[in-house]
Amino acid sequence: MSNHPQPAPRSAEKVLAEEFFLARSKILDLAATLDRLDRADGSVDQSQQRRLLEQGMQILLDDQPDKAKRVQLLMSRPYDPDWRKNYGLH
Repeated sequence: MSNHPQPAPRSAEKVLAEEFFLARSKILDLAATLDRLDRADGSVDQSQQRRLLEQGMQILLDDQPDKAKRVQLLMSRPYDPDWRKNYGLH
């Protein structure tokens, strides 16, 4: 067990005040990417990557906890117990 004192949990108001501009910039980045997709030739509406982005945004908008974990699991490959062998690292 660590002898270091644990910091007091931050209030929701403090978290929002400290992280608002970073979150805002990430939302603007995502919006700009979606705008570029809309203006580009062709369509990716049926692509797996586009569907993953939409599913990730739905997670962000729902009222369930653990948003980061759920988005990470959505965007990740399933665990492969043979990953070392499959990547030539045996």
